[in-house]
Amino acid sequence: MTRLGSTATLAIALSCSLCLSTGCRAPGRGASPPAPQAPAAPTSAVTGPEAPLPDEAPEPRAPGPTDGPQVTLKLVADANRKAHVFWGRKDLGVAPLEIRRPRGSGPLDLLFVAPGFLPLHTRAFTDHDETLSVRLYDEAAAGSLLGHPIGNIDSTHAR
Repeated sequence: MTRLGSTATLAIALSCSLCLSTGCRAPGRGASPPAPQAPAAPTSAVTGPEAPLPDEAPEPRAPGPTDGPQVTLKLVADANRKAHVFWGRKDLGVAPLEIRRPRGSGPLDLLFVAPGFLPLHTRAFTDHDETLSVRLYDEAAAGSLLGHPIGNIDSTHAR
């Protein structure tokens, strides 16, 4: 075969495969004209709501907090300190308090905030019932905590 003949054969093969992959059809073969659309039915103000189509049906709801086993998390802090417990932005209330959550729903990152005391960040898990007792420290007592920065460091101790 000549070079021109092989190029023509390759071009025909490529155009046929392109035509088959995009779904083009020869005129008059298997192609049906588009069906005319039925006119819309007139609506009146007296008709009730239409039934939802199958694809518009409400999805089955996921198990909520009332379904399945629950755990109780007891958060205990000194009542005199009036520590508010936050879960993200949500204020859960003043400790001591109890929280009911679905078992295995994931950890709760909690923040205890009391006036005059350092904020305390902690995590509570929902695998089993748990009591979490916390002790809040004021600024004066915080110096004894491991990792808390000391107020003023004089230059004689600096290296």
